[in-house]
Amino acid sequence: MSGGVDWGLVAHWVWRSRSPVAALTRGALLPAAGAYRLCVLARNAAYDAGVLRAGRLALPAIGVGNLAVGGTGKTPIAAFLAGELASRGRRPGILLRGYGTDETAEHRSAVPEAIVVADPDRRAAAARAAAAGADVLVLDDCLQRRDVLPEALLAVVSVESSGKRRWPLPAGPWREGLGALGRADVVVVSHKTAPADEALALAERLARRTHSGRAVTIELALGAFRALGGGVPEGPESVAGREVLAVCGIGEPELFAAQLGRAGAAVRLMAFGDHHAYDASDVRAIAQAAGAGLLVVTTAKDAVKLGPLWPSDGRECLVAVLAVRLTSGAETLGALLDRVAGTTRRELNPEAAEPPSRDS
Repeated sequence: MSGGVDWGLVAHWVWRSRSPVAALTRGALLPAAGAYRLCVLARNAAYDAGVLRAGRLALPAIGVGNLAVGGTGKTPIAAFLAGELASRGRRPGILLRGYGTDETAEHRSAVPEAIVVADPDRRAAAARAAAAGADVLVLDDCLQRRDVLPEALLAVVSVESSGKRRWPLPAGPWREGLGALGRADVVVVSHKTAPADEALALAERLARRTHSGRAVTIELALGAFRALGGGVPEGPESVAGREVLAVCGIGEPELFAAQLGRAGAAVRLMAFGDHHAYDASDVRAIAQAAGAGLLVVTTAKDAVKLGPLWPSDGRECLVAVLAVRLTSGAETLGALLDRVAGTTRRELNPEAAEPPSRDS
């Protein structure tokens, strides 16, 4: 494994482990978590009171974000939204905060027609996307960006993580509590291993917290597997009956392992921290762990970083491609996308801020 501490893996252990040491660590972080929550509440109050102002971007936009760090499927859902806007005849730009290259490359692979811009300055990023030919925007990771007011805002909540402890950062993975859903037009409940009816029940409860009272449920299923170096994708049955080393650096690695298990694979999990930056020593460790008998399977998010490092000795590595499937609320989401797609292009002035048309 690469030198230094994998802080993403440490954070996941602190948040999820039931060990006494992890519990003590969470307790020690509670004062910092309380301070974080107070800062978030104060910032939100400033925006709600109009002391801080939210503004429109140069292009019509749909935002997608989550309440917790990682694991909800926000990135594939954002890519799905961009694809849906493209199918409506628009040229989508996908704006990211710019934390790393994995999500940027993942979006470019999933939606080749999209213009992907990674920049923490959303107004500058919008201007760059517009200059490159975009006429509508998808804002990936937007729920906490109170300074930006998209035409529509989706809040993603995962069934699998919704019942776990909701401790604020850094004691837990939660950026905000359920009250943040009041800023959303629609809550999107994602599910990977949970049944559709469980997702629908949660969606119905959370929909009441949005200002529109509407919800959508989306299944993030293993749709196909492709070779790391490219090739024709194969169906989920291609891993059935095989011994697999699941390699991932994502928010909820156990869910990835569980999905492979449901596809019929015998799974051993090798988890790294979320957004892990792989290096050659990691690849050697993966090869050693896989030995001669295990098939290496990774996620699309990890594949963009593992690909350039993968040895050319013929060792097989498959990439699991998630399929985004609407399981309820298709009409609601379609109407929202139609509204965004039908919004007129704005004056391309990244500094211009249109007064909010609704509470931000």
